[in-house]
Amino acid sequence: MRRNRIMTLGLAVVLCVSLAGCGGTEETADNSVTMVEAVNPTVGSLSTDTTYIGTVSPQEEIYVIPMVSGTVTAVYCEVGDTVEEGETLFTIDDEAYQLQLASAQASYEYAAAGVTAATGGSRDLSNYQTEMSIRDLAVSLADTEDTLEDLEDAYDEVKETISTLTTQQAAAQATVTSLTEQIGAAKSALAAISDTTSEAYKTAAAELSALQSQLTVAQTQLDTVTASLTSAQSSKSTLKASIESAKDGVETVEESLTQAQEAYSITQNEIYPETDATYDAQLSQAALVIDSAQLYIDYCTVTAPISGTVEAVNVIENNIATSSSAAVTISNKESMTVSFSVTEDAKNTLQIGDHVTVERNGATYDGTITEIATAATSSLFTIKAAVADTGDELPTGVSVKVYATTQESNNSIIIPYDALYFSAGDAYVYCVEDGVLVKTAVTVGLMSDTEAVIEEGLDADSVVVSTWSSRLRDGLEVGVVTLNGESVVVEETEETSEETEDGELTDETADENSEGAEVTEDAEDDAVGTEADETSEDAETTDEDATEEAQ
Repeated sequence: MRRNRIMTLGLAVVLCVSLAGCGGTEETADNSVTMVEAVNPTVGSLSTDTTYIGTVSPQEEIYVIPMVSGTVTAVYCEVGDTVEEGETLFTIDDEAYQLQLASAQASYEYAAAGVTAATGGSRDLSNYQTEMSIRDLAVSLADTEDTLEDLEDAYDEVKETISTLTTQQAAAQATVTSLTEQIGAAKSALAAISDTTSEAYKTAAAELSALQSQLTVAQTQLDTVTASLTSAQSSKSTLKASIESAKDGVETVEESLTQAQEAYSITQNEIYPETDATYDAQLSQAALVIDSAQLYIDYCTVTAPISGTVEAVNVIENNIATSSSAAVTISNKESMTVSFSVTEDAKNTLQIGDHVTVERNGATYDGTITEIATAATSSLFTIKAAVADTGDELPTGVSVKVYATTQESNNSIIIPYDALYFSAGDAYVYCVEDGVLVKTAVTVGLMSDTEAVIEEGLDADSVVVSTWSSRLRDGLEVGVVTLNGESVVVEETEETSEETEDGELTDETADENSEGAEVTEDAEDDAVGTEADETSEDAETTDEDATEEAQ
């Protein structure tokens, strides 16, 4: 216990000396560790929204203009009505068009009767005879083509035989040539032997005789193959001539068939050309008049081109409806369109299909971008978004707020915005490494009011100070109170020169340590008292420097 008391007093003396030598900074004078809160950067996405003012309009609005002018006989819709596609909106008097239709039908029937009278049995008989002739020629052509095909098959077989015989002839010729060379060599060997009675001479003579016999057989085979080849080539020539004759026969039948077909075509297209053309034209004209009259009758019943809500009705029963002005306006409000204008930079970040949020009177609605203008109006580009299922909450023409994501960063390192410091335009943070602050330069990307993306300088394991303080500086010893919002448990160890047998301080040791602490505090007060003003001035200077650096 005495040793503890002496150590405490010694520590107080050391503190006094330190204060005198260091000028009395705040951290040294207190001899305390600055406690900070810290976070680990997260990996995620950060986006920023821009607010625009948009105007609501129906996604589909149709002005119904009648195709014909006339007296309105009935009106079946009112403003505010919900109509379905194809539903009748109003009708126009069609009496004049009904008369035109009846006249057109009578004209058509007259023309059809004339066509029937002009095309009788004689035409049918002529057509039948020509068709039978064409059929017979087609059968003859098919037979001739079959004969030609058989000849060509036989020709191919002869060609294959010739190819085989040619190969055999070459082989036989090679054998004859080889034996001839061998006989020459055997004769030379026999001539070189002077003793005609010797065994060597007899052996050579026997070999020469055997070779001459083999040559005779090989020559016979060569002659036989050559004769067969000559015969095959003759057959080939004969077949080729037959094929040419068959081809001529095919051409002759084809020409006859073509002539018959042309005659039939002339019969159909030239014998009665004027009659057929006249009646066809009459029938076509009559049919067009009927279609025209029916179309105008259909125009007299004006129907809804889309399903929606009737916004305006500009026709009155028994009054004239004209084909130059809109009679009814219909809008499809199942999906509304919100139009808003953005700058070119914002336009370049938006894409068709992107989500937007529309707000009116505190209520929000989800929307999807459907159109992005490619031409600017007054340097702004019009964006259109579809908002579905709004009911009557977004009336046509009202102004709304539109929130669109114009910047987004994905899979990025993100830290709280308050952890950033800036000096001369450069960003940095304080990281805790081994209990000491390290001033770390960072490259900042996208920022919001609460978070910032760090492009360079940090990773997911960095420990970044998230509490701002003017006392923070590079190399400052610090302790982490919370990490990512959770308390950090710090184990405290008290050194003693004597421990009880179970490793715990006795009550008496604890009391003496407490007394030593009081002595230390007195010593510190004495040491600091003489330089309090200097320490205060130095501390203020430090705070001002830190504040400027943070700014």
